[in-house]
Amino acid sequence: MPFITEEIWQRIAPLAAKAGPSIMLQPYPQPDAGRIDAQAEREVALLKLITNACRTLRSEMNLGPQQKVPLLAHGDRATLTAFTPYLMPLARLSEVTIVDGGLPQADAPVSIVGDYKLMLKIEIDAAAERTRLGKEQARLESEIAKAQGKLANANFVERAPAAVVEQERERLARFQATLDKLRAQLAQLV
Repeated sequence: MPFITEEIWQRIAPLAAKAGPSIMLQPYPQPDAGRIDAQAEREVALLKLITNACRTLRSEMNLGPQQKVPLLAHGDRATLTAFTPYLMPLARLSEVTIVDGGLPQADAPVSIVGDYKLMLKIEIDAAAERTRLGKEQARLESEIAKAQGKLANANFVERAPAAVVEQERERLARFQATLDKLRAQLAQLV
């Protein structure tokens, strides 16, 4: 909406001691290297990593976005306390409990981000979770077999465009990586 930007600039420019017929003719603003806060950037990057780890845990446990769950976290107490108000809405958490001495032993997946360990504190029905993971494992194994079958077919590899063959290889690698994660989850439930 350039016309609105222009109108605002025409009114604000005299107050900011700027002159010119249009904002389009003004030099682009240059960053001030003296205002860059490297520590703040590191903190925000860590907050993003922890938030993504919490979201991944939610995804691994098939938790819907409407379901808020508590988080157990082990690491620097001051940092986790400062991050709590941001983590709760970003990762859809009901509370964040900071524990000293490590996380308790449980059948829940744990995510590690640097020096921080994170675990969602939820009660799961181990038998139902094993059944669900078993069905997902069977589905993934079927998809892997299909992809391997295509790639083993000399006609497909020779006649299909290189991009399609590469896409099928990437698809196979994704399925295999997901299956490996699933097997690790199943191993935790045993």
